[in-house]
Amino acid sequence: MKKTVITLIIILLSGNLFGQPGKSRGPGGQYSERMEMMIVWKLTDELELSEKQAEKFFPIMRSHQQLIKDIRRDEKDLFEPLYTKVKKGKKVSQQEVNNLLKNISSLDDKKTKERVNFIQNSGKVLEPTQQFKLLMFNPQMKEQVQKDIIKRYRPSPGGKKRYNKRF
Repeated sequence: MKKTVITLIIILLSGNLFGQPGKSRGPGGQYSERMEMMIVWKLTDELELSEKQAEKFFPIMRSHQQLIKDIRRDEKDLFEPLYTKVKKGKKVSQQEVNNLLKNISSLDDKKTKERVNFIQNSGKVLEPTQQFKLLMFNPQMKEQVQKDIIKRYRPSPGGKKRYNKRF
């Protein structure tokens, strides 16, 4: 059953991949689709999603991801005017910094509310145990990626850097 769900998800995502241009979208952009597929696969496995659950859950997740992406873009846009000003050698006032901090705080609150809403809305599709696993998925995934990066790029005993390529 799990293999069927994973296969279905990979087929759906790969159809989307082949429809995209071959150009990368910035540094590491060529890997974003692979990363998304890996996250979907890991999430499917971690939550033990049934086929029906996966069909309903992943559209909700994509919608949530788009909202978070929009908030992050808004956050980036907040920094642009002051960054440009500083880059030109101009001084930034305390009021400008305070306004920036207030706006950042507002966007952080919005991100948190969106995450809580997403977890709550997932209850229409997921069981409570699956909701809890979903809540814990991002921190666990980030921790695992950090461990992998440290393991891969830690200096060798001789002081020289080594790169353990696994692909």
